[in-house]
Amino acid sequence: MEKGGLFVTLYDKETLKLYLEQGVYGQHMTPQEGEPSSQSAHYKTLADYAAARDGKHIFFFLDREIYYGGQIVGSKEHGAFYINGQKSPMGREADAPLVWDESNREVYDETDESGVFDTGEQRGEKCQPFLIQFEDKRGLAGDYIISDQLYFELGEYPYPLPSNSIAGMGFCTITPAETDILLDLIGNDSEGQIETTSDEPVELTGEPVPYSPEYGVSSLQEAHPEAHLEASIISNPNLLPESLQPDEATICRQVPISPFKPSNIDQADVCYFTEDRIRDGTIPNTVIELKISKAGKSAALQVKRYLQWLYDRLGEEAAEIEVYVLAPGYTRTFDGYIPDRLLGQVEKVEY
Repeated sequence: MEKGGLFVTLYDKETLKLYLEQGVYGQHMTPQEGEPSSQSAHYKTLADYAAARDGKHIFFFLDREIYYGGQIVGSKEHGAFYINGQKSPMGREADAPLVWDESNREVYDETDESGVFDTGEQRGEKCQPFLIQFEDKRGLAGDYIISDQLYFELGEYPYPLPSNSIAGMGFCTITPAETDILLDLIGNDSEGQIETTSDEPVELTGEPVPYSPEYGVSSLQEAHPEAHLEASIISNPNLLPESLQPDEATICRQVPISPFKPSNIDQADVCYFTEDRIRDGTIPNTVIELKISKAGKSAALQVKRYLQWLYDRLGEEAAEIEVYVLAPGYTRTFDGYIPDRLLGQVEKVEY
């Protein structure tokens, strides 16, 4: 079984060719001189990086075309990403050198700070504090399909999946099923190929610092806000109780567990996909809902909605899915919001 992948949105082909030639990808993020605020997207983006593992596939989405990049290079045990410079709390903790700098590209305006560039168009100053490295082991780098080819195939599944609910995101994790479909389409029904050489004056100028658990929190209690907790346990599953660790499972985050809706699609914080696939690997085998404060009515109703929808869609097959809530405590009324027929399937884990 393929180990899932990352689905990355880009805005221009010159950037795509640069990343394909160099085997490097870095999301544009706002520089963080201190701790990110609770409203910042910093830790949400870090959580996507955290789900990278050696061998996962990376795909680029640009102008209704989906391109194959390669397979991620790095750790199989924890987050397979790299730390670039010191414009993030983790970068300062790791004393990471700046080894990838796009500030001298003509499309951006340089600033007084190395590694920070003005992207214009109201997006402001950005940097790339984290990187992913990848290599093409299939001879498919730069091959592409039209996005409709993927979405026609996904139409066989009458519920949203990460790749068709990515609006507004820079990149996301995708399920094993989506990965399999993309690899099959690009390998056997490609629409063409883009050149994988670039004229951009950017390359790695040294060895980037690989993520290590020592650069993150040492306990779950240290993580705040909730997105930081999510990023922490995905990047370093050893923070979790042994019963919640993924072992060989594929990790995805923010997986829709909901019918199609115009907005507010319910998304599970952390999901595991094992070799025992449910609906071809579109439905997770394990769902973990995270809270940084006592779990009460809101958390209970959330997992209730997950389970009601799963049983509606899968019938009794849904009984095979493990559902956990991980929180520092639970209100006395938590259980009362979940019907008895579902409550036994919800395991409360306290940290």
